[in-house]
Amino acid sequence: MSESPAAEIGSPEISRFRAIVVAGLRAKQLRRGSTPRIEMDDKKRKDTSIAMEEVRRGLITFRQLAVPQVDDPGAIRDLKAGVEQTLPAIR
Repeated sequence: MSESPAAEIGSPEISRFRAIVVAGLRAKQLRRGSTPRIEMDDKKRKDTSIAMEEVRRGLITFRQLAVPQVDDPGAIRDLKAGVEQTLPAIR
């Protein structure tokens, strides 16, 4: 999530699933001390409720990262090797 003018969550082309994911990330920000963008009321005290309302009103923006298309099977193997090198080994 960012303050970039990329895509508004409140717009109709955003899926409900993405709105839930973004609201979850926003709820984490609120738990860590971020200031809510809506006024508090008696019904919306939980971070998750506040985050969902902010998303519903279109007050939260996000940046969608491009997913690379890989047509070469060898490139997928190289990509997997690169990811494995950057992540710690879980054993």
